[in-house]
Amino acid sequence: MRDEDLIPLSALQHLAFCERQCALIHVEREWAENQLTAEGRTLHERVDEGYREYRRGLRQFSGIHVRNLRLGIYGQLDVVEVVKTAEEPDNATFLHLKGQWELHPVEFKRGKPKKHDADCIQVCAQALCLEEMTGSTIESGSLFYGEIRRREQVEFDAPLRAKTEAMATRLRQIIVEQLLPAPVYKRHCRACSLIEVCQPRSQNGPKLEAYRKELLG
Repeated sequence: MRDEDLIPLSALQHLAFCERQCALIHVEREWAENQLTAEGRTLHERVDEGYREYRRGLRQFSGIHVRNLRLGIYGQLDVVEVVKTAEEPDNATFLHLKGQWELHPVEFKRGKPKKHDADCIQVCAQALCLEEMTGSTIESGSLFYGEIRRREQVEFDAPLRAKTEAMATRLRQIIVEQLLPAPVYKRHCRACSLIEVCQPRSQNGPKLEAYRKELLG
């Protein structure tokens, strides 16, 4: 697959959150910012700049570009942490490191852990990119949530891997076929910066009458 045909892996998080939101952003090229997206952008400013840190055998790299040609996705890691486990074979030459290293992706989020698994799918996709690039198996990653200032570990088990790959297939279908799924109003719509563009309550069939009554008071 050509580099220009790759799809941003961040789109997987959008897709897992809401298919329509994903299509509005990546097919219709719509975007709007609210307080939540602005806070998320601020949180990512340092990691997007790219930095290196070394402490007690643990090395951290930010702003690293990765891709998975089989799934057709690419992106930039917030942070990947590495710990050396052996002198050979080399598996982190993309970081200009010699030897064998245990790799651990870390994704930064502004809020707190969620009931849905969109964040887990995003960091799992990052691991799948690293695995293809290095030939290594990555057992787990982390989600750092700014609101609680704490990490949550994510185990890359078989169900999560399978769901992530299925999401990648669905994502490519939406983008290649230029699909725009119908709106479906759910509770998490209230946190979406595109709610005014999407208008899920005014267009959502069975919800339409209730929405009209709400407008009329």
